[in-house]
Amino acid sequence: MGHASFLSAPVLEQFLHQARLTRAVASLRLQAANARLLGDLRLHDFSPGAALELAGLHARDSIPAEGTAVTLTILLGEEVLTLESLLLPSAHDEAGGTLLRLGWPGEAARLHHRRDVRVAGPDQTPLKVRVSLGGRQLEALLVNLTETGVGLALNEPLMVDLHAQVDIDAELPDGALLRCPGEVLHLTYLEGQDYPTRLGVVLHPGADTDLEPIHRFIQARRTDRSQSFRQS
Repeated sequence: MGHASFLSAPVLEQFLHQARLTRAVASLRLQAANARLLGDLRLHDFSPGAALELAGLHARDSIPAEGTAVTLTILLGEEVLTLESLLLPSAHDEAGGTLLRLGWPGEAARLHHRRDVRVAGPDQTPLKVRVSLGGRQLEALLVNLTETGVGLALNEPLMVDLHAQVDIDAELPDGALLRCPGEVLHLTYLEGQDYPTRLGVVLHPGADTDLEPIHRFIQARRTDRSQSFRQS
């Protein structure tokens, strides 16, 4: 499952200072029945021992109720911070934008390395994708995903040339469509597996490729994965 470090108060404050200055990407998972995710957030400010403020709420997003239990995830370089808190009454910044306010965490925050927070890992539901390869349309499972590449599993043995061009087409859980060309860099055959052919593909997005859906998906999966670390 990977390893997590518990952060002391001074180390947490230093991490938050860096996250604020670098406008690190953050997301907020509501610990409710619908497990709604608010993404593309950033740390606006914080008062040690009191509260954290998050900016970046979209106009289409409704403001969660005060007292809602949430999990905050912040990506800073190769580190992933997670902490649990409760929502406080919202506030506004100087420009009138809405700020989500969280109470200071009552339990120690945790820090994981990004390589330990795998997307679509064995304990998460793989995502089905369609792959165009050599004029064929194939069904595959997305078993790993980063901002630059994907790991695919196919249920039939294939001979694929390295550097072969592929097109990946998927519908993400939030309904967004992901379409992106790529290049095969790795090929592995696992005998006896239901999906024996494994491809490592580096993505080559074009100038008109919308990468926001993939970023949202990665952020949601990393939040889920971080929560599983915490619960273990």
